[in-house]
Amino acid sequence: MKTLNKEEKEDRIEAKRDMKMWLANDYELVEETPEFFLMKKNTATFGRHLLVFFLTFWCTWGIGNLIYHLVSVKKKKVIK
Repeated sequence: MKTLNKEEKEDRIEAKRDMKMWLANDYELVEETPEFFLMKKNTATFGRHLLVFFLTFWCTWGIGNLIYHLVSVKKKKVIK
């Protein structure tokens, strides 16, 4: 296993601090690699899904609701 030098340790600590800030804002940690932290947040709500469903169902047969779900997922990558 590779040992980290002082500068790499400081960079990791700073990246971890940034990651904790995003976690406090309702993001979930999806993946941690040696290069980055990958986080995601779903901003869709049940009420908005119903609204999009009722407004777009007749035109798109539910595809509008699927597009809304895919657009509402936000991803954030914090580089170490």
